[in-house]
Amino acid sequence: MKPAPARRPLRLPALLLTLALLTGLLPAASAASQPAEPVVAADSAIVIDYDTGETLYAKDADTMRVPASMTKVMTAYIIFEELEAGNLTLDTLVPISDFAADISRNQARYPTAVPLPYGGSLTVDTLLKLILIPSASASCVAMAEYISGTEAAFVQRMNATAQRLGMTAQYENCHGAHVHYLTARSQATLVREFIRRFPQILDYTSMTSVTFNGETLANTNQLLPGAAFAYEGADGFKTGTINAAGYCLSATAVRDGRRVISVLMHSDNNTTRHTDSIALLDYGFAKLAADAPYADAAFHWSWQAVEELDALGVELHPSGTQFRPNQAVTRAEFTAMLYTALDQAGALPEPPEASTAPSETVPPEETAQPADPAEETEAAPEEAPAQPAPEPEPLFDDISGHWAQAYIEDAAALELVEGAGDGGFDPDATLTRQEMMVMVDSFVDLPEANGLGFADDGDIALWALEAAARTTAAGLFDGSGGRLSPAATATRAEAAQVVSRVLELA
Repeated sequence: MKPAPARRPLRLPALLLTLALLTGLLPAASAASQPAEPVVAADSAIVIDYDTGETLYAKDADTMRVPASMTKVMTAYIIFEELEAGNLTLDTLVPISDFAADISRNQARYPTAVPLPYGGSLTVDTLLKLILIPSASASCVAMAEYISGTEAAFVQRMNATAQRLGMTAQYENCHGAHVHYLTARSQATLVREFIRRFPQILDYTSMTSVTFNGETLANTNQLLPGAAFAYEGADGFKTGTINAAGYCLSATAVRDGRRVISVLMHSDNNTTRHTDSIALLDYGFAKLAADAPYADAAFHWSWQAVEELDALGVELHPSGTQFRPNQAVTRAEFTAMLYTALDQAGALPEPPEASTAPSETVPPEETAQPADPAEETEAAPEEAPAQPAPEPEPLFDDISGHWAQAYIEDAAALELVEGAGDGGFDPDATLTRQEMMVMVDSFVDLPEANGLGFADDGDIALWALEAAARTTAAGLFDGSGGRLSPAATATRAEAAQVVSRVLELA
């Protein structure tokens, strides 16, 4: 049998790899592969990856600056907390105090002035739209008074919330029309938490205008579709403008399932805050692509599972810089992927015990007497020359020299995989979902449970039924549109997702 091909070396886990890069133990990615950093005129700027919270670029992002109406993001966040708690509904009528009605007409002190009715009331939904789209300051006061009794009490809650979220902020009002301070990084943290916890906020921040009292009020964020600086994928977030703050903008955009968040503070004018934001968002998406281990998976739905497995040193069998997420996964690929993942996690099963039966021996003659040593020497027959031990038969007759030979043999030695019939493993054959379920069930000790209930359960082969019941109950496989599609060919992206889920159980 030919010697097994060398295994791909297992790499450091993601945390150790990151530490090594930071301390200079490993070379960073080639500068040629990285996008040029954005040229940003604003005094403070940051762009982060929404999924991980990683800072992709920052410029003086930890200096306290005046946020102006970006303050309203915190006010809206607390409103959504009240909605979640059941203390409000979108249809709750909020009374407008005389104070709120007065300041809604005071453009000089409380921009933007959107007049509210004296002695009237407006729904939470309407006030949210006025807060987030034309940036109406008095609408913030109306909500603050309704939730906390006074604006001062509401501001205390704003600061307590900021502290809980790990922000660096000192709020002194609920609207931002007057001076107080926070950092660009803190604003990015808040926007990320808002979208993560209350994704329905994007239904508001993506609106290009709202009609109130017969007047159409445009969204002050001009990155939205149809606006002057329309940016592909932009769906929020919030501007801010007063003399002390200059021009501020927190923004977010999503492309192919990946979202980035940018914040800039103290820009010189409206045009620059939007063009700077475009540069930040462009850089964010380019950085995500450059940092991805495989170019074709950077914006694929499976990107996170692929990157996590790659960082752990799992054998993904890429083709150069291509992961090929939409290609069908083969028996060899899935075996190697699952085996190395569990090996890295220390979750492989123990090898099967070798036989402990005593070997057969010939009993000595009871009556035999020791012979004369000299006679024994003369009578001793010549020893036959030693014969080389025969080479072991290949475990499967179609994997010799295959790139995954070592992984397949190791998995077979643990009785985790079986042949495909006629003495072969059929390593390059593609897998169906139910075949993948059976393989997973062999590798992982899953509890007896039944997660089935799909419209096409009857399509599952009898030999795969128990494995399908256990793996779906464990959350390793899910369907689409109420169907499992057990006989459909599984993709490499799906394989990565399943292996990532297996590691969560390990």
